[in-house]
Amino acid sequence: MQVSKINYWQMAILFQVYITGSSIINIQGPLLAAAKNAAWIALLLSTLIGFLILYLVLSLHDLFPEDNYVGQVRKIVGPKVTYLFIIPFILVVIYVTANIVYGMGQYFTTSMMRETPLYIFHVLILTTAALTAKAGIEVMARMFHLLLYLLFFIIFMMLLLPMSIYEVENLLPLAPDGIKPIINGIYVGFGFPYMDILYFAMILPFIQKQTGKSLNKWLYGGLFFNGILLSITIMCSIMGLGPLVFMKKFPLHLLAQLISIGEIIERVEAIFGIALILGSYMKIALLLFIIDQAISSLFKIKSSQLIYILSTIVFFLSLTMYKNEIELGESGSIMQPTITFFFGFIPLALTVIIGKWKDKNQKYSHE
Repeated sequence: MQVSKINYWQMAILFQVYITGSSIINIQGPLLAAAKNAAWIALLLSTLIGFLILYLVLSLHDLFPEDNYVGQVRKIVGPKVTYLFIIPFILVVIYVTANIVYGMGQYFTTSMMRETPLYIFHVLILTTAALTAKAGIEVMARMFHLLLYLLFFIIFMMLLLPMSIYEVENLLPLAPDGIKPIINGIYVGFGFPYMDILYFAMILPFIQKQTGKSLNKWLYGGLFFNGILLSITIMCSIMGLGPLVFMKKFPLHLLAQLISIGEIIERVEAIFGIALILGSYMKIALLLFIIDQAISSLFKIKSSQLIYILSTIVFFLSLTMYKNEIELGESGSIMQPTITFFFGFIPLALTVIIGKWKDKNQKYSHE
């Protein structure tokens, strides 16, 4: 794997790919099931939690800009506690990666290619993602730059073309069942995609410092754009599908089926499949890279040696963890937020608090 640096714009592109790539396809179903018509409000509120997580991640980066999350934890709490924090962290990232792989495979086997075995999709995307992660951060930054534009173009076209069937009245009432569904939606959004911001801390040391520029504003701006975009996709799904939207895991797929312009542009759900592949592929490649970096930093071994082994582990997990997409949905909506809170958010918050306290005492002692 190449040891290289990327500029601020490339880092912003990777961050946007990371938080938007698979979530723009996969978040609508769980959020709509949890928060109903208020799903887009729950999404915006969970984005605020995302800003908190990003603030904590960037606080550590400001303290130790040359270290990834593993190195930062080691310097702040010591090597023994680092193992206690990072081993569960690695297992959680592997679990999240397997969820994304399974979700992509389930989409194709239930919506488009029903006769194709599930493992075919898993093998293909994991092999491609592993080869990409093996190539290094600079290659991914350059490649994903174009793919992100293509992904956004597909999504924007899918939202614009069915505008004739949108009914704003479908957005009302906003919260017919009170505030509890909104809180449930915030809980779901916290677990995915915004807790994933923590894992991105493994990539931040690859930034090439530029005088007079701040990385923070790029990432905060990217997170703001992500929240607005995801909320718009949810609103468009509700306006286009009405009550039917709450019974579909991939409402954008059904929305694409309804596109019809002069009997020329019809049934473009295959293009939606391309968007799903692009988003999931980029996110999985980055996650494999992150897991490899975490393991190599924790055990102080050469990076890139475990990429293919990790891909194999994720492959078997993606085939054995769930019997059907209902179990995947329950895992993503119930288990994942809880697991990521206890094994991701709490260690992150403790590390930041201790790190800032030590930094303040160190500055005070030098005065």
